[in-house]
Amino acid sequence: MEEAFYDHAWGEWDDMKQYGPVSRHVRRLIFKMLGGIEFASVLDVGCGVGTLLQEIKSKYPHVELAGTEYASTGLEITQSRIPDGQFSQLDLSKSHLDETYDLLFCIDVLEHIDDDVSAMRNLRAMTNKYLLAVVPIGPLFEIERERVGHVHGYKWQEFDQKLEDADFDIVRHIQWGFPFYNIYRRILHRLPESTVSGKYGLYKRFISFTLYVLHFLNLPVFGERHFVLCKITEEI
Repeated sequence: MEEAFYDHAWGEWDDMKQYGPVSRHVRRLIFKMLGGIEFASVLDVGCGVGTLLQEIKSKYPHVELAGTEYASTGLEITQSRIPDGQFSQLDLSKSHLDETYDLLFCIDVLEHIDDDVSAMRNLRAMTNKYLLAVVPIGPLFEIERERVGHVHGYKWQEFDQKLEDADFDIVRHIQWGFPFYNIYRRILHRLPESTVSGKYGLYKRFISFTLYVLHFLNLPVFGERHFVLCKITEEI
């Protein structure tokens, strides 16, 4: 997708990232997977409008925060929300920052990038210690290609192998979302895009909260959201 697509999208996805049931569980599981590791600096690659970084800031107030985003609109919003962070526009498939960070996040990004192999190498070039990546797995649905720009339908083994080929070692991973997220994902395909995008009023927030509670019943196996915590294989 062109940059203009994501510039428009971040105006529509802000509340979804904040209140959507799946986005909330993704953040919950991210923090669960960080248990036991130490880091002093964070780079969120594909930071969107800064929802995850805001939560990082509240939980780890002394950590250095940075982010990159393909679309300028997301960067402007994130910078306004986290004025003391360092933010840059970046096409991950083509380049990387010169700086390195203890912990990189790459959340729901790689499935949008045709040349994901180059993107993973660029992630490696910016990583001091750890990378935490999240992608959808399972079929590549045409409606997700059209609505949100997905270009990969990963199998978890394939995704982990690509990370290992980019000189990461897998520390731990989970496949979250069975059965309710897997079902919910397919139901959304039959509903208007506005069901999850746009502003969330009280009714929409109530429905989202109800679904959020239901999603606690999902298992960390056989699901279609893949979470991978990696560490670097060796220093570059």
